[in-house]
Amino acid sequence: MKIKSLLLAFPVLCFACSSSSTDVSDPALQMEAGPILAKQVTGVHSFTNDFNYEAPCHILEEALIRQTLNLSKEIELEEGHEHDGCAFEWAGNKVILSFGGAKPFSSIQVAEYNFDHLYQGKPTAVVEEPVEEANEATTSGPEPEGTNSETPATDSAEHKPVDSHPTHSGVTAAMPSPTQHAVKSGNYEPVSGVGDKAVWDASTSQLHVLYNNHIINVTVESKGKAVEKKHQAETLSEVLIEKIAENEYTKRL
Repeated sequence: MKIKSLLLAFPVLCFACSSSSTDVSDPALQMEAGPILAKQVTGVHSFTNDFNYEAPCHILEEALIRQTLNLSKEIELEEGHEHDGCAFEWAGNKVILSFGGAKPFSSIQVAEYNFDHLYQGKPTAVVEEPVEEANEATTSGPEPEGTNSETPATDSAEHKPVDSHPTHSGVTAAMPSPTQHAVKSGNYEPVSGVGDKAVWDASTSQLHVLYNNHIINVTVESKGKAVEKKHQAETLSEVLIEKIAENEYTKRL
């Protein structure tokens, strides 16, 4: 008889345990599940090389091109294709847009290496400090005793870590740029404030920009002044950078 009573009471006890451990006031329980749990961070795909580039002329709207180049609606604007990009032509003038390849580079370092090779006169990587060859002087010395107590006090004083943090608390020092600044090389003049690195060639009216693992090329062939053409090239490259950050630069493989 006692066994039968225990069997009947067992479901009631389990129900009481489950109900007491669940807090219906929890905001997480009031939310409905959706297919998308969280939004992706803007620009997260700007480092990927799993997609091919869309044609730059398809990324930029015609209205934006007209506004940047100060072209009225009456002027006929034709879209053409170059061997490594695309172009907008009007009344004997042309703007050529292209990327550094069919798809983004595999990393920022590879993109910068190609950028420097093309526009900075750096055919190979430069080793700043020669590696000291091992000899008897560098390999000989007292045998280690298993502790660091034998290190002279002068050595520990000389090898102090450099503190790059500011003196005021709560604020850390800015991260160093992953790329080096552009320098003058031949006809290429460094341009500041555009991408990670940029150079302008006034002889060909070409602007070359490094942004993350992307290389953007903009050529302005018009009758305007060199300063005006440079400004137009900078504006168009900045718009392409925005499109890359918003993941609007790729097409499916």
